[in-house]
Amino acid sequence: MRKLAVVQTSSKKVMVPIIKIVGDFCNLRCAYCFYNTLDQQTPHVMSEELQERFIREYLELFQGRVQFIWHGGEPLLAGMKFFERSLTFQQKYRKDHEIQNVVQTNATLANDAWAAFFAEHKFKVGISLDGDRISHDRFRTRRNESGSFDAVMRGISHLRAHGIQPGFIQTLTAANAARASEDFTFFANVLKAKSWGTSEYLDVVNINRRMLNETMGNKELTEYLKAFIDLWFEMDDPNIRHREIDNYFAGIVGRCASSCTHSGTCSAYFTVEYDGRVFPCDRLANRSELCYGNLSDTSLLDVLNSERRLKFAEEVNAVHPDCAACEWQKVCHNGCSHHRKGGLSGKYYYCETRKAIFPYLREKINAVMEGGDTNANGNTAAEG
Repeated sequence: MRKLAVVQTSSKKVMVPIIKIVGDFCNLRCAYCFYNTLDQQTPHVMSEELQERFIREYLELFQGRVQFIWHGGEPLLAGMKFFERSLTFQQKYRKDHEIQNVVQTNATLANDAWAAFFAEHKFKVGISLDGDRISHDRFRTRRNESGSFDAVMRGISHLRAHGIQPGFIQTLTAANAARASEDFTFFANVLKAKSWGTSEYLDVVNINRRMLNETMGNKELTEYLKAFIDLWFEMDDPNIRHREIDNYFAGIVGRCASSCTHSGTCSAYFTVEYDGRVFPCDRLANRSELCYGNLSDTSLLDVLNSERRLKFAEEVNAVHPDCAACEWQKVCHNGCSHHRKGGLSGKYYYCETRKAIFPYLREKINAVMEGGDTNANGNTAAEG
């Protein structure tokens, strides 16, 4: 009998699925979305047959602690029954697994019923939110181009009423560049977020005509992150976690960064489309040349061990010549493969920013340590 084993290509023993259960279907029309040039209007939902088969095969291949990241488009459009079936199938096929469900949502559909469901079943919830009303409503709009900020805030209120403290992802564009102080103040003091991260909008060849000149450049991103770091140190609150600061800090002190964009674990993730097609992460979905295979006619094992998947892993894991002698190579790993110039094996677009932020944060940490400025838990603010 053939042993069920996926060829490992990263430091992660368990591959993490990002499941686009409704494909690109979404109730918003965010200007910078990966999928806004595709069909976001046609309703799609993964079939029950594919849903069950994927969960069964995934739990057969991977043991221990596993995550299911439910994604979109807007995954709540699949309806609550879809998620109820997912839980049923997980219980049916689990062995000694520790299962964590994560849903990434725009929160506009998150009402009391959804919040109660997620709380009861211990879902982690991530929300796309770009800052205060000015930052958020600029690009995160509905079909009629009206802003979605109020609806998102209502969704957050429902979730918090049921004890859920969501995490947040903020997309940075050129329009955000001068709003670091306003954005940080909103997340930390107004929203009182415990955890959020940032993701940069990058389109140097202007494929997206709605977002001309909105790419976040190295200079702008560097200054933005420096401002965030300064504000974070000033606040000195160990309960506030910012993903990018955490990742830079981990690299400086020799820990493993949690994010794939710092840890070199890009090939440990894969995206499953509603129709069974399998790609690398959601940023690289819908690129036909990167499709690993289709679960409608191929087992998950054979898809993940396919020549295309292994070739992708080899390409994204290769050390770029410019990185070989860099002191930050092992804590940067040439960044996000989607943000590399010239293809998967190219140079990370934000290399200049990382080379500026690593030493900047290191100096801040050293200054705090030398000054003995620690918080109530005896740790530096950065260690919080």
